[in-house]
Amino acid sequence: MGQARRKEKQDQSPTEPAPRQEPPASTGWVKPNGLTRKGWAVLVGLILVVQFPLIHYALVRGQADVTAKMPYTQDFSDPGVVQRDFFSTGGYWRVTQGELLSPGVKNNPLWLQAPLPDDVAVEFDVRSELPAGDIRLELFGNGVDPSSGYILVQGGWNNSTSVIARRDMNAQSLDVLKRRAARSGVDDLDLKASGLFKKDTKVRVEARGQQVQAGRTYHWRVERRGTLLRWFVDGELLLELDDPYPLKGPGQDRLGLSGFESQIFFDNLRVDAPDRLPFTPAARAPTPPPGPFEDDFNRDTLGDAWNVTNPSATKLVDGALVVELMHNRPVWLKQPIPTHAVIEFDAWTDNPEGDIKVEVWGDGRSFYAGDLRLQYTATGYVIIFGGWRNTQSAIARQNEHTNDRAVRDGAAVVAGKRHHIKITRNGGTIAWELDGQPYLTLKDPVPLEGPRNQYFGFSGWKNRVHFDNLKIVPLAP
Repeated sequence: MGQARRKEKQDQSPTEPAPRQEPPASTGWVKPNGLTRKGWAVLVGLILVVQFPLIHYALVRGQADVTAKMPYTQDFSDPGVVQRDFFSTGGYWRVTQGELLSPGVKNNPLWLQAPLPDDVAVEFDVRSELPAGDIRLELFGNGVDPSSGYILVQGGWNNSTSVIARRDMNAQSLDVLKRRAARSGVDDLDLKASGLFKKDTKVRVEARGQQVQAGRTYHWRVERRGTLLRWFVDGELLLELDDPYPLKGPGQDRLGLSGFESQIFFDNLRVDAPDRLPFTPAARAPTPPPGPFEDDFNRDTLGDAWNVTNPSATKLVDGALVVELMHNRPVWLKQPIPTHAVIEFDAWTDNPEGDIKVEVWGDGRSFYAGDLRLQYTATGYVIIFGGWRNTQSAIARQNEHTNDRAVRDGAAVVAGKRHHIKITRNGGTIAWELDGQPYLTLKDPVPLEGPRNQYFGFSGWKNRVHFDNLKIVPLAP
């Protein structure tokens, strides 16, 4: 019985296993089927429908339409004026309660459908209801494309900067071109003759530190005579641009009101020739002539001699000026200083990270008002002693981070030590002496000078710093 069972076992042997299935060989990525001809036709049709106004404007109508005439005056009491006298490719521009509203139009200008004269004056009232500021005007554009002419921006870049820009808000500074021309030996800085400024050059001039206040109404006047474009806000000259190739003529003759994300209200628009639109600049308080100055800070309050742009970071302690958490908002001396002068003062900090800073030959009022993570561009020369955690000292022309600075590496500030700093300017040469020894020198081929560059300011970033015994005297002839 045992063998029979074995035989049964043999007869009942398992069936052969199924052959192993190999996975199919990889054929790689296969491009999916594209749109059919019908699908492409539908897509093109949708694009044409959505973009028809712009395509019609660019290809069919040619030059911008003319539905208004010069001189032009508008108080926006009629809601129908937007459609009748203006054109835009986007943004819900509309009249509300007798004002023109720009509700976050994302840089889609509202173009006046009337050609501007070559010499023109534009005036209007404007306010931003949001703290972002960013009020814009396009002048001598083509009537459809943003940044096709001059762009004027009040309170742009996080409400920190105002500019007049030629065809690009983020273009290089005109000052950069002037310095290039000077280095190449161009007489009298003739940018046109140097070839650095061409018909298609994109460039800008700027002013920093003057924020747009939410809810405040400003009065703008912009005028061009010949090559000079000048911009006044509340009667005071803010910026000007002298363009050797002034934008004008067909295709460069339109005005556009604009903005970005702010809610902006425009009113009382007037456009005419400058001589037919009378204007009286605001009278400015007289300033004392540049001259010597001394201050030992031996009192309780700073007083009227100084313009404090960050009061919470400034105080007098034990006969010295103390700044902390300044964030590049200087204490400006209100009295102008001589163009050629010697500036001396004592400075010290108990922080081993150093970072002692002053601004010389700046504009006397600008300060940093933007995102603290971004860099600051000054209006004058910046003297930085032991910056970047006491690893480097520098003399910088406006920008602390460019390659044209005069730089000295290594720790310099001694914590707790009273350092004596002496700054001498003769023409375009800025010489810095530290504790009686030559320290750094910067030679500027295009020196900063004139009414906008004749002020001194104590500054700083984060660390607590003491200043004392300031003395400014004209440089002996």
